Amino acid sequence: MENLRTYTDYANKTALTIPEQFIDVKTGNSVKVSQKIQEQVEYHANNNTLIHLVLSALNSYLQNRNNHSDIILEEINAIKRMLESGCAPPRLPSLKEKNLYASSSDKVDIKEVEDVLEAFGG
Repeated sequence: MENLRTYTDYANKTALTIPEQFIDVKTGNSVKVSQKIQEQVEYHANNNTLIHLVLSALNSYLQNRNNHSDIILEEINAIKRMLESGCAPPRLPSLKEKNLYASSSDKVDIKEVEDVLEAFGG
């Protein structure tokens, strides 16, 4: 049976259960949770900053994955506004129209974006 430990930040109503391993969303590989990760989670849970640790890590992940994340977030917000209002917003220029060229390593998998949004209630 896997050894699970749940850390709670009651002040911010945040709980995080740390398994022995997790799935790296970049690669799909299973990765052992390091001692350093466990220590950081415990530290932030004890200091009522657990949600800030999680969101900082997510922000760093998204910033490192794609240099054009502001454009992606702008488009996601446009889709959200469209869904909330029931009508289509003005068309946003595409990445090509903005003359931004990304290498294949800079591309964001839309499934990853959907998984992140779903995981954080977006």
